[in-house]
Amino acid sequence: MRARLLLPLLTPLMLAVPVGATEVYRCVNAQGRLAFQDTPCPPRSRQQILNLPTPAPAVPAPPLAPMRQSASAPPPPPPKPALPLPALYRCIRATNDKPYLSTIGDPQPYAVPLAVLGISQMPMARAAGPGGIGVPTQHSGTPTNLVSPFGGYYTWVQDRCAPLPRAAVCANLRQRLHKLDARIGQTFQFDRAPLQHEADTLRAQLQNCR
Repeated sequence: MRARLLLPLLTPLMLAVPVGATEVYRCVNAQGRLAFQDTPCPPRSRQQILNLPTPAPAVPAPPLAPMRQSASAPPPPPPKPALPLPALYRCIRATNDKPYLSTIGDPQPYAVPLAVLGISQMPMARAAGPGGIGVPTQHSGTPTNLVSPFGGYYTWVQDRCAPLPRAAVCANLRQRLHKLDARIGQTFQFDRAPLQHEADTLRAQLQNCR
């Protein structure tokens, strides 16, 4: 029974003995305390010399096997080439002076009723007679006379346009792309192709805004 109790005490001591040591001193003092050491016991202690086997040289751990490199993810697709910025114009509508954006800087004239412009309608005879403003003849292509009435009820008008500065064009493209991305996220997968194409075009154009 005592040998079983001493075995846990000997185990850490065996580990603490330096390499090449073969003798261990078992010491019991006057109070009955047990100690193991590699030097002789103090006076008035019961001493017992234990012969321990010399520890075998440590075996080096085997080298770690090289880690297998996981399959690298495919590289991202190259960015699409930049597209030139579109020309945008801020136009003022001739009929109500309201602004709007357009890709056409020289819009075609169009006929509007005189009442829309706040002009009283003129009878056909007065419009075509002396002092009238005349009845338009047949036009080929774009009319050149913007004050030609149609029997005193219509006249030609044309919107005024000016090109937007570069910073304003970039801001407009970013705003359109933001709204388009939100719309794509709310659209069914099979309906996204044309919207995605438009978004890719805007991104390619925005590369010129960096």
